[in-house]
Amino acid sequence: MTPETVAGAWTGRRPGTGDAAGLAVRTAPASLRWSISVKVVVEGMLASLALLGATVTGDSALVAFATPLALAVVLGLTRSRPLAPEIEVSISPLLSGPSEPIEVTLVVRSPTSSICHLSLVLPAAVSSQGPAAWTVLLRPGRQEVLACTVRASRAGRYSLGGIEVRVTDTAAALVGAGEIVGAVTIESRPTPLALKTLVRPEHVRATAGDRVARLAGDGIEFADIREEHVGALERRINWRATARTGTTCVNVHHPERSTDVVLLVDTFTEAVLPEVISVAVSLADTYMRRHDRLGLIAFGGILDWVEPGTGPSHLERIRQSLLSSTAYFSYAWKTAEVIPRRLFPGGCLVLAVSPLGDPRFAATIASLRSRGLDLAVIEVEPAPPDADPSYPAESLARRIVSMERLELRRRFWRLGVAVATVEGPEGIGAALVEISSFRRSARGPAGAGPAGAGPASAGVAGAGRAGAGPASAGPASAGPASAGPATYRALRSRP
Repeated sequence: MTPETVAGAWTGRRPGTGDAAGLAVRTAPASLRWSISVKVVVEGMLASLALLGATVTGDSALVAFATPLALAVVLGLTRSRPLAPEIEVSISPLLSGPSEPIEVTLVVRSPTSSICHLSLVLPAAVSSQGPAAWTVLLRPGRQEVLACTVRASRAGRYSLGGIEVRVTDTAAALVGAGEIVGAVTIESRPTPLALKTLVRPEHVRATAGDRVARLAGDGIEFADIREEHVGALERRINWRATARTGTTCVNVHHPERSTDVVLLVDTFTEAVLPEVISVAVSLADTYMRRHDRLGLIAFGGILDWVEPGTGPSHLERIRQSLLSSTAYFSYAWKTAEVIPRRLFPGGCLVLAVSPLGDPRFAATIASLRSRGLDLAVIEVEPAPPDADPSYPAESLARRIVSMERLELRRRFWRLGVAVATVEGPEGIGAALVEISSFRRSARGPAGAGPAGAGPASAGVAGAGRAGAGPASAGPASAGPASAGPATYRALRSRP
């Protein structure tokens, strides 16, 4: 039976407009698979053995013992089967944050008398606060109300409402088993952080926005005063400068323009995927509030993307794509060639969010850099496990891993790619300040763009890839403006 929305079952506002939004659906198992219960099987076996013993020994007491058992088996198998119960599932709210309570209410009705066993099927990231399985006695004309509180441990989209149903008649002779597929999708969304500083792309678009462009034109921010002899607008004339110089002087302003930003999200590593999603959601929310055109690429075991766009509906598509991201294990070597080129508009900023734990993602960043794309990386550092002082080898292994990660960052610095480390969503602001500081120090002459964007920067692509050449190939051609840690003095450089 197809889930059907109950008329008048909406509580609060529409889904997605607030924490009070909820939904109720009425559904029932499509079909019940009936079988004989264990009780009937045991009674039948005992009656058969007793009758067999009475035939061999001629003892009438065995016949008296077997008669009620055989009668119970016959009556149980000849009775009509109970009908499948009707279950109304109510879930509120549909939108919540991680670890926030979600109320699940079941209203069970049945046209026939039966014993119903219900078990709520929960995704791996959703846990129940209290019992999520019930056994109820159903009577015609009565309803049973069952309630449960669940919590999502991480951000994502989950399907709730799945229920395993087992129905038996009052004699417990027949057992019907069925399953209701989850009919309601809930979203556990991280709270976007208010970011005051964002990474500024090198180029701006021709459309209006909140970014002050470096070029001169009509705008609000004052840029300069220059002479203009013909066609000067009266509102642009600087009368004081004109009176002093004797020539017509006009004010020149910086126009406000929008930019193109593409979020490249690493979905290879499942351990830090919730933190990566939280960082990406905060970045997407802030960039869209500034009227920038935003795109999303989820790069991992599978490739998913949202083409660059603007507007509230586009932001909602990006949020849903991020919340649906899942780490899929794959041995396939993914490269930047599998990403459609139309996802990178001209002059866009590619902001990668990754733990840099998979060599395929590091190679993809280097490959995109070799195309001349403007790149920056926010490294989401996984939380270190608790150290055990009784194992010196564990401390040594941590130092080796830390040195490897530092060396990878230095390779990106030599290519002119800013890398900042965060340990959680709360550190995004400081990371963006570090990236902006690096980009200012590594910027070449005006109009030259970021340094180190030549084809020789593809040397990092050999990280973990046979035949790609040494990982340090090409740093000499990266240009003096990207001399690695020397240009990164203002930033922290910790192993």
